[in-house]
Amino acid sequence: MPPNPAKLYLDENMSFRLATQLRKKYDFDVTSCHETNMGTKTDREQLEFAISQQRAIVTINIGDFVLLDELYATRGQTHCGIVLSTQESINVLLHRLLRFLNSVSANEL
Repeated sequence: MPPNPAKLYLDENMSFRLATQLRKKYDFDVTSCHETNMGTKTDREQLEFAISQQRAIVTINIGDFVLLDELYATRGQTHCGIVLSTQESINVLLHRLLRFLNSVSANEL
């Protein structure tokens, strides 16, 4: 685990079980919108919540979050990172996120 590991927030397209496994089995600071009652919120609200929690958001909603990232950049606003993924099985996502979390610190995001 890198020093100061990234903290993640999984949006509604990601399984809450993924957050649970990363947290309980691997001791990473990961939560999901399903655990925070944010499942019905807009993408912008999801990103704002992640920012308020100092977390990078993980999503498969590539198009909308690329646009949000561009909007933030043009306004000079920052966030803690947007991790984009393709839709995969929970096992594949678990291995990808473990590799990511073990190689990228919060400072690097």
